[in-house]
Amino acid sequence: MKIWLVEISDFLPKIDGDNRLYRAGMLAKVLVEAGHEVLWWSSTFNHQLRKQRFDVSTTIEIEKNYRLRLLYGPGYKRSISFGRWRHNRTIAREFARETKETKNNVQPDIIYACLPTLEVSEQAVLYGVRHGVPVVIDIVDQWPEIYLSLLPWFFRRIFRNTLLKFEFSRARRILSQATAIIGCSATNLEWGLRLAERNARPRDKWFPLATPVNSNYKGDMIGNNSKAIMNKLDVENAPLVVTFAGSFSAAFNIRTVVNVASDFLLLGERRVIFVLIGNGAQIPTLRKLSSGLKNVVLTGWLDKTSIDEILKASSVGLAPYSSGRLITLPNKPFEYMAAGLPVLSSLEGELKAIIEQESIGLQYNADDPIDLKDKIMWFFSHPEEMKAMGKRAKALFEKKYNADIVYVDLVKHLEKIVDEGVPKK
Repeated sequence: MKIWLVEISDFLPKIDGDNRLYRAGMLAKVLVEAGHEVLWWSSTFNHQLRKQRFDVSTTIEIEKNYRLRLLYGPGYKRSISFGRWRHNRTIAREFARETKETKNNVQPDIIYACLPTLEVSEQAVLYGVRHGVPVVIDIVDQWPEIYLSLLPWFFRRIFRNTLLKFEFSRARRILSQATAIIGCSATNLEWGLRLAERNARPRDKWFPLATPVNSNYKGDMIGNNSKAIMNKLDVENAPLVVTFAGSFSAAFNIRTVVNVASDFLLLGERRVIFVLIGNGAQIPTLRKLSSGLKNVVLTGWLDKTSIDEILKASSVGLAPYSSGRLITLPNKPFEYMAAGLPVLSSLEGELKAIIEQESIGLQYNADDPIDLKDKIMWFFSHPEEMKAMGKRAKALFEKKYNADIVYVDLVKHLEKIVDEGVPKK
């Protein structure tokens, strides 16, 4: 089958270097391996690194039956900003223009579009309706609900019914007209169905984000600065290494983590080390907070190999989400599980249930530094149980959250949707 992937924020293969592929990239890989033809519509602007890949719209052939179409869009600095809104509008307009006169012989058999973004997904749905092509909407983030999560609860209804009224109407149109709704969690799927004002159908299903097995890891592989980082911290000899790898966005409460690290030093506890990998809007503040703290290192952005090396040398994978986050089953914990690490998380919902039911880590209250400190010291005081949690985490990952399993199942689901065709209204 011919499939269009419409996703403009993830890392892209080949042109984005040695960075982890996310959901769309892993799905594309499995689709091509299954013999399908993939055209991935994305942007010239790299959302993760905030830089332009190309100055004009560009087509890249990754391999036979696998192409990228990068539409030019102006850059932006912040995820939630006028600049990003302008970028998304530009990409949506270019997508509509380029697909307006698509000939029958190059039309897709199915379109797989991701939320976010609303603007481009709306154009994908409109194309599907005009040409009788099934469109699957995959809810990775609850957009625009995510805006409301940043506000005090007593302002949310006002903003929903005023400034965000049009965006919620757009999301409702997209989801109600989609052939199928997919979510990266049961919570996201339920949210999408509720917004679409309909009950679940057999085509509607959720598939976790998942992550690949780190099968290519070798102990002598050296990534960008990872050896220097590990030597500086002496992580191989440290009793407890707590590692976070991700984006320092508002979704994460890293400030509490750094404050706990500072408290450890004030108490004379130097056996716990914090490795914070990534980049983002909080970096300037975190640099000030962690200045002089010998038990904290901000590595900046690292490539996939470097992250794998540091995770292999770590004791615990940290998921320090801010309170009130809408996401309930994110990707990061699966990376920790793949590395054989127990998960220390502040996220409520599905992830919390998995951690507690499977005994693969500990839960702490997002804004409570004392609780975080106590849970870290529990790991320190129970090294054998900590290792057992890590082994259970890896076994659970390999059974349920391995990308090779999850995305093969997702491809089969998409094949079934194509076979059934667009349902008659």
